[in-house]
Amino acid sequence: MDRRLVVACTAAVGLLSVVAAVGVAGGADREPEPESTPSLADRIPRTPDASPPPDEKAFARERPSRWWLLPNLRSLRARDVQIRGSGDDRRLRFAAWLANDGPGPLLLRPRPGRECPPEQRPAKQTLHVDKAEDGRFQRGDDPRGRSMPVGCMLDHPTHDHWHFDAMARYELLTVDGTQRVAGRNKVSFCLRDNTRVPGSARSQQKRYFGECERDTVQGISPGWVDVYDVDTPGQRLRLPAGMADGTYCLVLEADPLHLLLETEETDNAAASAVRIVGSNVRTLDTRACVDAAD
Repeated sequence: MDRRLVVACTAAVGLLSVVAAVGVAGGADREPEPESTPSLADRIPRTPDASPPPDEKAFARERPSRWWLLPNLRSLRARDVQIRGSGDDRRLRFAAWLANDGPGPLLLRPRPGRECPPEQRPAKQTLHVDKAEDGRFQRGDDPRGRSMPVGCMLDHPTHDHWHFDAMARYELLTVDGTQRVAGRNKVSFCLRDNTRVPGSARSQQKRYFGECERDTVQGISPGWVDVYDVDTPGQRLRLPAGMADGTYCLVLEADPLHLLLETEETDNAAASAVRIVGSNVRTLDTRACVDAAD
């Protein structure tokens, strides 16, 4: 080989080595390029097997109705209101109706895990994909999509099945809403289809959710109501001793901790004005308690 060619090649290799070394040294002192912020469209999974966005709460705030068929849980006003007992041992009992007035079903299932207290199991809410993008749930056509943790399920000691914890809150308030007279912060429900939402155009033709066994999927179909009648254990508020006779607001609120993804969070509560005199109670036809549900 020509000696001049060998010398030229050797010089070129040396020059490349110097350039590479300078590049590495300069890169060591340089701050990394910031990652680009993904757009909302990039963060929203559009197919059933898409990866979930990293921030569950951000997803809840930015949930797009065009991709997901979400439920809308709301309590209807208390029914069959009555008082049992007398004197300082009175219990206000009532039936509670939990309605799904959204375009999609509420679907919950227990899952393995240690995130919840003893004797409880973590719960996941499964969303359905609006395949036709028509805002209507079609069972069998709209596939199950993303699932996310939403709280805990407990083995109810008297109902002999699993309940979703913190499904409702019951309160008895003064009419001006400034004082809570009685209340229960966490009322657990087994979720199922009992009857159709009165006047709803979303009702599915057939009842779908009905069993509350240990590992069954629970939920409420669009346009259906989960009913807990007045004699169901837990459907009561204990009235405090010495409570004055008068008019009060009985407030029932669905999903009070806002654990579930819904189309609307501002319509979860319903209030009824009740007149209590001793062991007698009657529901009043008045709007005195409308603000108590806000």
